[in-house]
Amino acid sequence: MYLRCAGTLWLAVIFVSGLHAADSAENGFNETLVGNLEQSAPEASQAESLSDTPKQVSEERWLKSEPLKKIPFGEDGWLNIGGSYRARYHDENNIRPGSTGGLSGLDDTFWLHQTRFWAEGQWNPRIGFRVGMIDAASAGEVYPSRAREVNRLDLYQAHANIVLHEGVGKLTARLGRQEIRYGSARLMMAPGWANRRRTHDGARFIYESDDWEVNSFWVRPAIRDSSSFTTFDESNPNQQLYGIFSTYKGMEHDQLDLYWLAYDLRNIGSGARYDTLASRYVGESNDWLYEIEGGVQLGDNPDRTNHVAGFATCGLGRKLTGFSWKPELWVYYDWASGDDTVGNGFHHYVPRAHYYLGFMDLFGRRNLEDINIRLTAKPTSKLTVLAWCHFFSLANGNDVPYNLNMKPYAGLEAGTAGSQTLGTELDTMITYDVSAQTQLRFGYSYFWAGKFYDTTPGVPTNADASFLYSHVSYQF
Repeated sequence: MYLRCAGTLWLAVIFVSGLHAADSAENGFNETLVGNLEQSAPEASQAESLSDTPKQVSEERWLKSEPLKKIPFGEDGWLNIGGSYRARYHDENNIRPGSTGGLSGLDDTFWLHQTRFWAEGQWNPRIGFRVGMIDAASAGEVYPSRAREVNRLDLYQAHANIVLHEGVGKLTARLGRQEIRYGSARLMMAPGWANRRRTHDGARFIYESDDWEVNSFWVRPAIRDSSSFTTFDESNPNQQLYGIFSTYKGMEHDQLDLYWLAYDLRNIGSGARYDTLASRYVGESNDWLYEIEGGVQLGDNPDRTNHVAGFATCGLGRKLTGFSWKPELWVYYDWASGDDTVGNGFHHYVPRAHYYLGFMDLFGRRNLEDINIRLTAKPTSKLTVLAWCHFFSLANGNDVPYNLNMKPYAGLEAGTAGSQTLGTELDTMITYDVSAQTQLRFGYSYFWAGKFYDTTPGVPTNADASFLYSHVSYQF
């Protein structure tokens, strides 16, 4: 299976190499675009020019006039009104969660629909706000929906931004319901992939200067009422996240993140607490790209023992600027510690797991090693293609794999793993931006099950798995 994945990527590299051209008028691929592959088009995007037909000229004039943007509001302020709709089709083979998660032996085919409306603005130069509503629905599922798939008509953003001080630096308070993303988002993220977007209630204090941005925060996750999808989300009184996330921006091409993140959980048995002290260094030099992130995690395990864990990510990339499609190639190593006791390994908090650890969402960032290769390219300014191959294995052979919710796969116990080789996942994706408002996406992923599934008693299946999906999204 390793040869299959490596061969596929090698053919992709040869294909891109065959497109070598002296110069190209297309824009080069950049890190920002790679980071946004999981997202729909940005909320603040501007309309692109449309072809000169009578119907489209009318639409173009309406878009360029932007009647719902920069509306006079408050004391010399402004108001933007926006919205989006996304329909996504899923054909999942052997990965419906059931009672086990991961490889489950269950198949399903269905549609996910997400509708959002938001308003943001400034009352005056010191007071701003954002309010957003969401309706996340599913149609055609045979099995119960995942927690991230359905949430009918809910308030997912409602916060005020208040400038407390402005001088050499600027200090802003953000109070209320808000989405959070810090740094690489490996530990803190409101992922765009999820149909039901993740949000938190609390406070952030953001200090910005020429060289630094420092965020101190305290939030509680907003939880869905599983008994009624139409009940408004409320803060979870048994969980809280807090800490300090700082970014040094004073270097020309590089960036340094330093952070402490704390996570208190009091709704699982006797509770647990995790404090992560970590850093990240990312940058580029002469078309070489690099990223290093890692840290130590201390605290209390659910069984009241001392928690000592860690994670590390190392990546080296290269912009192949001599090729017309401006491809970008990365090689990464990801590690998150396990433990001889099930449940005591690294905890990944509320991460962007879908993007970093495979689009099939088979594994959470605990007791996991992942060597992965990512190739991206832009044949045109509107079209982005991606191929990403992961080689997964257990970090600790006495521990087990974990799902995205940090539960042990299939309820397995310590010492039951027959092999540490989990398998290989190949993710392919094509994204086409029809306009600044409309996006199409198609993807196919395949997982070759490794020896772990053949040799471990209690797993529901040792068959391979696949995932076919597509989406269309529109926003204004």
